[in-house]
Amino acid sequence: MSYKVKLYKQGEVTEHTVEEGQNLLQLIQDNDVEISAPCGGHGTCGKCKVEVKNDGHVTSCLYEVHKDIDVVLPEELEMRILSSQYELTKTVWTNPGKSADLAPLPYGLAVDIGTTTMAFYIVNLLFGTVVDVKTTINPQSKFGADVISRINYGAENKEGVKNLQSILVKSINKTINEYCEESGIAFDDFVKVSIVGNTTMLHNFMGVDALPIAHAPFTPVFTEVKKIKAKEIGVKIHEEGEVVLSPSKSGYVGADIVAGMASLDTDKIGKKYLFIDIGTNGEMALVTPNKIIACATAAGPAFEGANISQGMSATNGAIAKFSSNGYEVIGNVEPTGICGSGLIDIVANMIDIELLGMEGNISEDFIITNPNTSEKTNVSLTQQDIREIQLAKSAIASGINRMMAIAEVDVSDLDNIYLAGGFGNYINIESAIRIGLLPDVALEKYVQIGNTAGTGAVLALKSEGFMMEQEELIKKMEYIELSTDDEFTMEFAMNMFF
Repeated sequence: MSYKVKLYKQGEVTEHTVEEGQNLLQLIQDNDVEISAPCGGHGTCGKCKVEVKNDGHVTSCLYEVHKDIDVVLPEELEMRILSSQYELTKTVWTNPGKSADLAPLPYGLAVDIGTTTMAFYIVNLLFGTVVDVKTTINPQSKFGADVISRINYGAENKEGVKNLQSILVKSINKTINEYCEESGIAFDDFVKVSIVGNTTMLHNFMGVDALPIAHAPFTPVFTEVKKIKAKEIGVKIHEEGEVVLSPSKSGYVGADIVAGMASLDTDKIGKKYLFIDIGTNGEMALVTPNKIIACATAAGPAFEGANISQGMSATNGAIAKFSSNGYEVIGNVEPTGICGSGLIDIVANMIDIELLGMEGNISEDFIITNPNTSEKTNVSLTQQDIREIQLAKSAIASGINRMMAIAEVDVSDLDNIYLAGGFGNYINIESAIRIGLLPDVALEKYVQIGNTAGTGAVLALKSEGFMMEQEELIKKMEYIELSTDDEFTMEFAMNMFF
């Protein structure tokens, strides 16, 4: 039996007729389409992912065509990020622990609980291969765009903490259920779940009130590794299966950063570098041969699209790139708003054409989509939007500067600056430097390394030894609480300027 396969790449579509069972990666490569497959198509790296419409993201080297499908191929930037992520990820032996003995062909689920989105990695624990990846909006978003809003929801509502927990568990169970239906495997074949996330998200998942994180001295209820039976928390896998939470450093340097940093192969990275995950919370670390300094800044949700008049997450309709030559919209549809990467580009362009002064003042709204009209449907940037961006970029820049000053390291001494997380992956680095968000160093020192939190969650799922490595990393970290650092206040004021 033969099927039709349409390949979509950067606006171009090609159609192919293939026989049933055709390997998708092989089909893509046979048609001279470049795609990241650094493990050679053996299913061990999970970097050859493509989007199959109606099926979600799949690992193409493990996908056999069994119906008519439309395949959306990754863009060049995405492929470059996936490749660098794979190249810099350490190799671990597959040793998931005793839970792997619960099923003849055991599966595990690695979960990165982000403030805005959740990423799920389904892993064959016998071979250590990532067989599928799924993403979704964090369902807690309806309780607020940032962690403080959700902490307050938990504290102010009788069933608040319980609701925050149950909605995460339901999302995990839904993902497992969907994969079982798609693949034909049983719930009992899932024997282990690995969780990473910021400290608040981990408290939410455990049903623990995170209120202490919101108030000085910002002390979380727990930061250590947690291991619990899945049935005790309502995760529907094998009844004797376990859920493992990676450790955090502090209330605002969570397991997502720890797992991400620990996932890097120290033999392949510089000796002095910055690791930055820019999101609602700007979490970052400065690594030198002598010490590791970590801090977090309350960047706010501006870079996630919240608190911006026409801001939105990086979904269809969002302006994601902007220059004097025009803009690019996710999904190639009519623009309906602006996501974080688009915001950075727009502000940088406004500086370049002198529509935006050093203090961030504008005389009128900047109309993006059709500046020759005043139609209400136009996407634009307001003065208040500019202020939100100033606050967010100043928080990140000031955190970086304080770490550098405390460690007595100059930015010119850095070997690399690693940008992790969804926002860090897709921003235009030149634009980020132009507005003062990132240090002004040579572009080749910047490396966008993908969702290292997700990679760390996968390694923690596969290897009990990796859990120990995360704990060792935490012991080497010195955490700086910027809210009590007098110099940070001055830095913040100075970095408000463009």
